[in-house]
Amino acid sequence: MKNWLKILLITTLLINSFGFGFKASAQISAYNIHTENIKNGQATLKWRTNEDVKSIFYYGSDAQNLNKKIINDNYKRNHSATLYNLEEDTVYYYKIIMYSRGGERLELYTRSFSTDSMIDTIAPRFLDSEIIQIAGNTITLAWEASEKVKTEIHYWKDGENAKVKKLNSYKAYREYILYNLDEHSKYYIKIVIKDKAGNQKRKTFTANIYEKFDKNSSLKLRNVEPLDSNTNLIASDKITIKFNTNLAAKSYIKYGTTPNKLKKKVYINNKHRTTDHEVTIEDLKPNTTYYYNIYVTEAVYRKKTSMKRLSFVTKGEVLGVKETAASLDSDHDQLSNALEMAIGTDPRDPDTDNDGYRDGTEVKNGYNPLGPGKWNNKIEFFYGQIRVDLATEQTKAKKLREAIDEKIKYIHISPQTWHMLVNAYIYGDYPAGAIIMYIKLDGHTVHPDISWHSWKNNSDYLKYKKYIK
Repeated sequence: MKNWLKILLITTLLINSFGFGFKASAQISAYNIHTENIKNGQATLKWRTNEDVKSIFYYGSDAQNLNKKIINDNYKRNHSATLYNLEEDTVYYYKIIMYSRGGERLELYTRSFSTDSMIDTIAPRFLDSEIIQIAGNTITLAWEASEKVKTEIHYWKDGENAKVKKLNSYKAYREYILYNLDEHSKYYIKIVIKDKAGNQKRKTFTANIYEKFDKNSSLKLRNVEPLDSNTNLIASDKITIKFNTNLAAKSYIKYGTTPNKLKKKVYINNKHRTTDHEVTIEDLKPNTTYYYNIYVTEAVYRKKTSMKRLSFVTKGEVLGVKETAASLDSDHDQLSNALEMAIGTDPRDPDTDNDGYRDGTEVKNGYNPLGPGKWNNKIEFFYGQIRVDLATEQTKAKKLREAIDEKIKYIHISPQTWHMLVNAYIYGDYPAGAIIMYIKLDGHTVHPDISWHSWKNNSDYLKYKKYIK
């Protein structure tokens, strides 16, 4: 054989023997993938690779939404990932993506494991527990556990065997009302929570019952804030609404820019009962009138109530700069919105009484912007009195609202009428009884310009005096 042919043959054999070694690296492979130590809400997943890689581990209870992630930036061959906050009797799905030093990528197909046999030796914890309210001979309890639990409520008086209420569904948060308790008695209460493995924890309370609860009594809604737009509870794009109820309850609000079409709904507390309700509604339009209804439900004996046809005006926003109602003049009549709301004129109409003169011009020259004639109430005066500070006004207005709510079920009071009644109460010395009867009788017992000390002796008033208690 010729020398050149021998050289060609030897070269071919060498290439066939060692050609695969010329690649930059071998393909990533993973093996021995398994889950171990599934215990107390945790599990460890382990696997090995044929070369050093770093990895990203995705997992979750929905195969289409692996919303939890563990990142390992260290290159290694023996891998492990610890998964936390796992629930019992649940199938979990996971996926591993690996990267080699040479830049190769390997994504394993989605796998799964189950926690149906997970060992649980840790007792649940009380995250919160309280007596929300004692109303007559009822006690409203609330508690939250660190995991889903079932509950037993034991309650008893001295010298008596305990009564037991069993709540067998598994929930993390619960509320329960104990009914028909004995008046003038001290009760001992024990809440026992148990997880699915039988681990348990307990909490104890004492409560005194003083009187029976009147099943015919109504659920009342009180102290709604804000009462007007001159408050820091209202901004150009949001409002914070607050109110109280005499019974612990759930609540929500419907609102919109058209009184009879309140299409938007916001829950204040649809899960937890409370007597103090507060919600912030955002994404509102500036300088816009909104209408809203308040609905209160799920109180003691499933009582419900509502307060309707409430309204507020958001503050203005000009060129991206927010202005307060105290400085904003929406209708450019030289009276600020806050002042117009205080004296009863319309902040969106420069001529409220349509007599051809702007509201600011009439006030400046001593004329009544709400009708014909002179205006005796100067800007800083009502009933001839110097105006008190805003905080005092708000405190007294809230006191008046409480007095009204005690005597009559809520009816809509227009902003103009409400301002007049508040002024009569604060500056005119009118008692709450006279104001309440004004609402019931649609007038007669309150005069917008004459103080109580003079009006109570007027013949027009005396014929209605017998109705005031």
